[in-house]
Amino acid sequence: MCAQQCAGRRARSVVVIDVSVIVPTHNRRQLVSRAIDSILCQHGVSIELVVVDDGSTDGTGPWLDHLAGKDSRIKVVHHAQPRFISCARNAGIAHASGRWLAFCDDDDLWAPDKLAAQLGSLRASSARWGCAGIVVVDERLEIVGHHHVRGGDVLAGLLEANEIPTSSVIVEAGLLPEIGGFDPALRGSEDWDVWIKLAQHSQLAAVNRPLVAYRVSMQALSMNVDHMRAGRLAIARRYAALSAACGAQQKEAEHERYLAKQLLRAGSRRQAASIFTALAFKHGRWRELPRAAAALVAPRLTDQLGQTRATAAVPATWRGEAEDWLRPIRDASRAEARGFPAWTEAGELRA
Repeated sequence: MCAQQCAGRRARSVVVIDVSVIVPTHNRRQLVSRAIDSILCQHGVSIELVVVDDGSTDGTGPWLDHLAGKDSRIKVVHHAQPRFISCARNAGIAHASGRWLAFCDDDDLWAPDKLAAQLGSLRASSARWGCAGIVVVDERLEIVGHHHVRGGDVLAGLLEANEIPTSSVIVEAGLLPEIGGFDPALRGSEDWDVWIKLAQHSQLAAVNRPLVAYRVSMQALSMNVDHMRAGRLAIARRYAALSAACGAQQKEAEHERYLAKQLLRAGSRRQAASIFTALAFKHGRWRELPRAAAALVAPRLTDQLGQTRATAAVPATWRGEAEDWLRPIRDASRAEARGFPAWTEAGELRA
């Protein structure tokens, strides 16, 4: 059914574009192909897909051009050299023509009704941007966590922490020029900066359903701790007066703990242990001291225990809904890994 719907939409000439989807990518052809499939099979929404090849050297550029030649909904923007995520997203925005803009990272995946559900939520409210819930998946696309979202006035919460996944965001196209787009000066927290600006202009329409799969893998981890910390500090300085006015205080300890968990998953046990220790002595979070010791002695087991708890916390209803649309993608990925021909959602042999 999905293949027939996708093929039919491709054959028709779409005059009015509801949503332009922006996907930056760099040297991740295999991952981005799955993201593209999930985007092109959105139901009940006219879309265009703007993929920004940010200086890839693995053949991603020619492969994308070949794909665009077969599907008029795809636009490809090429950067000869990497210009990094903010510039890549801004370039995609500049080439977009839809009334709404949506963002998807190149390793994430969407449910087939993701955009339709969000447009319905936006039309039912006065909000000019929206987000959706996510399930966290591992490299095998197995569900290992989840994240609820809430709408309304989210400014105060955003000043404390960024809890809005980029791949879930949709925003009115005319609103982004008003706020200046993504800041190229930020190499970390650039999305957080944009969400704070958006929250100053509009309430948020949230669809609290598992419509996005956020992939956590060794390739996807953001391991430049210095950039991530610098981004957080830049946000704190930039919005200090606004935070004071809203009575908000940035959750530094939670951010540092997130970094430690990411480092632990990537095998950087000494760095992870150092952060856990600092959390204990700087923030009085003494329960982190055993984690520091465990990170040094048994890093893999420590990570697995934390992941087991996160997996068990996924609500059964969310797991069931997400599995309905994740399972076909997972099966196709496993078939490809076993050497069987891999077919796109449009029923064509993958290039």
